[in-house]
Order: sequence, then C-alpha cells, then structure tokens
Amino acid sequence: MLNLYSQASLHDGVFHACVMAVRDGFPHLTAQAIIDPPHEWFDAALARQVVIHLMVRVFLIPKRRVVEQQERSREAVNRALRTIDQRLNTPRFETHYCRIAAAARASLTARMEDAA
Repeated sequence: MLNLYSQASLHDGVFHACVMAVRDGFPHLTAQAIIDPPHEWFDAALARQVVIHLMVRVFLIPKRRVVEQQERSREAVNRALRTIDQRLNTPRFETHYCRIAAAARASLTARMEDAA
C-alpha cells in the first residue's frame, strides 16, 4: 500500500513504478537483473541507469535521496544521469525512453489513486 504522507513509501512507489516500466521496456531482463545487474550484463546496467534517471529527472527525487535509498554512490548516480542524458540525444532511444517514462507515470498515478 502506498502511503502518500511517507517519503519512504513514495520513494518505494516511484522505484517500483520505474523498475516495472523499465522491465517492460527491456523485456529480456528480470526485475532482479535491473535492480542488481550481474557483472558484465551491460544491458542490465543500462536498464538500472534508466531507472535512476527516471527517478531523478522525471519524478524529481533528489539525488541524495536516491543515493541513500538505493545504496548507490554519488558517482554512480551522476554517471547514470550523464549516460542517459547522452543517450537521449539519439532519437530512437529518446522515443523508447519516453514510452518507459509514460508507463512509469501511469503506474504511479494508478497506485496513488488507489491509495487516496
């Protein structure tokens, strides 16, 4: 259940929505592979970077909160943002990213409406 008055619950809701949307956008990966990519699975690492980018750029979660809640280094979060920002210069990737972002927004909106 999503608690609209809890920052931790909102963070978890955003994270879940982002992971599920990215999993649908990278259908060959499991949610677990996105959350904790196996070593040398570069596509899974990219998918995790998309999750982080969505959380910071789309859902406006402060980077420091993502660092704390996701137990990532500041450098890892900043690298994810730089990488995805650069990839968004490619029209095909941008189109795919926008679909993933829209799915994440829709998922979170539905969960928030259920919680209200």
